[in-house]
Amino acid sequence: MKPICKIIIILIILYSAIYPVFAEEPEWVDPQEKTMRMTESFTREGYVIEATDFYDFSALITVFDAKGNFVTRNLTRINDYFVVDDRMNITIIDLQEVRGNIGANLGLNVSVDQWVKIETRVKGSPSIKLSIIPKGIEIKNRTIVRRTYIPGSEIPINFSIRNEGKAKLKDMILKINTSMPVLYNEKLNYEILELGAGNESDVITVRFQAPYTEERKLISISMEAVGYDIFGKAHRAADSAFIEVVPPFDNKIELIKYVSEKVYMGDIAIVSLSIKNNGSYKIDNVNLTESLPPGIEPINTNLSWNFNLEPFEQKTISYMVKPQKPGTYFFLPGSSIIEYQGTLDYNKKPVKLIVGGPYVVLLKSASSYDPVKGEKINITIEAKNMGDATAIVKLIDTIPVNYSLASEDQTYDNISDTMVLHPGISGSFSYLIFASGTGSFILPPARATILDKIMYKDERYTQNATSAQLIIKVGEPLKMESSSVKITSVPQKSASPESIETNVPSETPKSSPGFEVYMFIIFFLVIRKLNFRK
Repeated sequence: MKPICKIIIILIILYSAIYPVFAEEPEWVDPQEKTMRMTESFTREGYVIEATDFYDFSALITVFDAKGNFVTRNLTRINDYFVVDDRMNITIIDLQEVRGNIGANLGLNVSVDQWVKIETRVKGSPSIKLSIIPKGIEIKNRTIVRRTYIPGSEIPINFSIRNEGKAKLKDMILKINTSMPVLYNEKLNYEILELGAGNESDVITVRFQAPYTEERKLISISMEAVGYDIFGKAHRAADSAFIEVVPPFDNKIELIKYVSEKVYMGDIAIVSLSIKNNGSYKIDNVNLTESLPPGIEPINTNLSWNFNLEPFEQKTISYMVKPQKPGTYFFLPGSSIIEYQGTLDYNKKPVKLIVGGPYVVLLKSASSYDPVKGEKINITIEAKNMGDATAIVKLIDTIPVNYSLASEDQTYDNISDTMVLHPGISGSFSYLIFASGTGSFILPPARATILDKIMYKDERYTQNATSAQLIIKVGEPLKMESSSVKITSVPQKSASPESIETNVPSETPKSSPGFEVYMFIIFFLVIRKLNFRK
């Protein structure tokens, strides 16, 4: 046999021996306990389990199928188990024996009663359940779920996966299918590394845009998921839901939305809603609700109104919003919902708000978060302008008095700095503090007021920024213990060289000069012999 063949066989044997050690154990679930005396039995999962006999510290368990055919038999000790057909786990929990005297002729101190307590568990299997639900709108502590939309409106759909089985799922792949286009470059394929038994994944929200249509149209949204159990077996599930797209139609109430075209950071934008009753009679109990794009916060309003409209009356509702960062925000069709007399209507045209100005992010960091007592720590405050305008950043940081972390009651002082940051530019400043005590110390967040400089003449407030707080844990320095050496006398040099002791280690076979040569010769002879065998 060629040497390469021998190597392959050895690798196969090693793999066969090592792989089972690292393979995952099955998930045995649904434990049930049963106590049996000799020859008693019970049935579970199509098996008849019998306590056949008892021995010292062990019991003989026999398993039959539903028709009484023999399946397996195992002599099992306490706390040991065996597996039946890779489907059921049988564990011996307890084994008891009662001894007594039956009679002079029948025996003294003999076993008069024995029983065994066993636990049976079945192999768990995962089960996938999918959920497709339109994202609800919170209005006055109640959630409204819309399933009807108008062309061009935003349709947020929530997707989730729940493992209702009794074993975990791994390497799950989720695929979403629909004819609707997605908004904001959101994904339709997702991966979930692991989902335990009885657990549910995080909700995945994907936003679509309702297509244009001239008639009522049902649009399907489907989801497929596949995952694997610990044995590599695939488990699949699929689900679908429908939403309805309804074209605009002539309504008695006309709804139009307006918004400020452009504002700067720190300014207030105005959203206005024009509601007109085109009919010749009064309309009572009109409900109007608003939803805002992410990054826009309302000011002093709950975004819902109720009112009446007189014949041909036109009403205007305005409210203030404040952008949280620069960018372009779209108020899409369907962001305003009006309900009256069983009719549901929306705003038909999108409007946008452009927000300019500086936007600063603060980061506070330490050179060490777990120093030792006596160590100096460098604290750095970094500010980065993520906006599109120059920012004047007025920083204030809270520091320990005398720049020292002490064990006694900590008091703090403020230091400040001012930076001018152009768009995309970062700036920072640092200071040193001294760890004079031990324990955990909290350094409060750094704060900044950001101003927008217009034509290098005027300054106006645009933003307040805050960093995260720091937690510094100061420990005691390590103590190096060294053994003391006591010298009682100084040995004098001996005249004979045999009495001189040195610390040079004696040569070992591996450290001797000829060791490498010997190994090379042996290696050469082995290779030469293998070549002769060929």
